Amino acid sequence: MKIGLISSSGGHFAELLSLNSLWSKYNHFWVSFLSCDTKPLLKNKVFYHGYHPTNRNVLNFFRNLILAYKVILKEKPAVLISTGAGICVPFFLLGKLFFIKTIYIESMARIQSLSLTGKLVYFLADIFIVQWPQLAASYKKAVYKGQVI
Repeated sequence: MKIGLISSSGGHFAELLSLNSLWSKYNHFWVSFLSCDTKPLLKNKVFYHGYHPTNRNVLNFFRNLILAYKVILKEKPAVLISTGAGICVPFFLLGKLFFIKTIYIESMARIQSLSLTGKLVYFLADIFIVQWPQLAASYKKAVYKGQVI
């Protein structure tokens, strides 16, 4: 099984990286932004660089959509996992078209309501995980299993 790990840099990347005990035993690849945190930690990994900013940037959405198409065809993942943010939207859209399982983990910072990305992928994600019980109570599809970090 191959896993696509998709996140923005910074806190989203740190949350996904902290789940390494779950994904590290599988063949995997990364999609993120080339930044001071991702560059050294992913230098020996299969790593695709996305385009940012993502939220509310139509041009970068389409650039990332093209990237998603190329990466999905090349890597053929069985599952896509993301902790956000906007870079996962085009990957989840194409993931659904290619019948790839999708798992979204909403940011730990989201306590009362979903992020913009969370709202966009809520209906695309096969599994939608939140990190606060009160957020799970507000969204029927959301699953609460504790906090990532």
